[in-house]
Amino acid sequence: MKTVFSFLMVLALTMASVAALATTPEQEKQAETFVAQAKERYQAGDFQQSAQLYMKAYGQVQRPAPVFNAARAYEQAGLWAEAKPLFELYMQIDRGTDADSVAGQADAQKHLDAVNAKLAAEAAAKSAPPPRVAPVVAPEPPPPVVLPPVRAAPVIADPPTLEPPKDFPDARVTKPADDTWSDKKTAGVLTLSAGGVLIVASIAVAIVAHSDLANLDARLQADQLANTQGLILHGSVTQVDMDKGISTYNARQITAGVLGGLGAAAVVVGGILLWQDNNDASGHIALSTGVVPSQGGALWTLAGHF
Repeated sequence: MKTVFSFLMVLALTMASVAALATTPEQEKQAETFVAQAKERYQAGDFQQSAQLYMKAYGQVQRPAPVFNAARAYEQAGLWAEAKPLFELYMQIDRGTDADSVAGQADAQKHLDAVNAKLAAEAAAKSAPPPRVAPVVAPEPPPPVVLPPVRAAPVIADPPTLEPPKDFPDARVTKPADDTWSDKKTAGVLTLSAGGVLIVASIAVAIVAHSDLANLDARLQADQLANTQGLILHGSVTQVDMDKGISTYNARQITAGVLGGLGAAAVVVGGILLWQDNNDASGHIALSTGVVPSQGGALWTLAGHF
């Protein structure tokens, strides 16, 4: 209850102290609308939306109260990184020496100290070393199984001569050509295909990553709020949104690089397998050149086979 009372007191006193600032009636009306909406969202527990509405009100009429209230709303939401610069901004723009201004500055400094303590605790937790995991001891392998010796079939010193079939005196039967692929050729074609798929996937992931980053930049440009302190402030895009977008972009770039590297390696391995299979079958790479007549000239051709 004391915190809510302090929040409302600073809002009322600060807005009264800066009522003399020159603004248009339209800006005053729009700022009052944003402040009323922000109060409703704060009472409903939607602190992040409340903070964004207070900053929109500050964008219309640059008074200290909306900045302090936005900082308190971010603090209630647990967004310390967003609350800190707003407390600092409030202490810069509310430089009055009257009792109300001095009390508001002291209250802002108290909340700023609490926010800094929260940020320091989070940084210490992130830098702490990971817990040590006990090594996994592999079980001992089972004893080898001893199989009985295999009895070899007797060797026939002088096998009997097989006579040719009666229906074919010459016994000359043409063996059909073997059109099946060797294991090495099959592996080479599959590896090349997988490499092509990985390279295409790498390009697609990289395109998506750059598209997401461009969308984030466009949101940041459209979300900037005007102010007279030379600061870059955003109404709806938070620090958490920016960190999440950059992390996603970096992860997709790494994924694209890994996929591209694997695809290139697969293409090289597949080419080597096909080259070795071709050498195993013919002893050399079968390539031939030729000339094909065409209109107004001729075309050189290079032909080969796997």
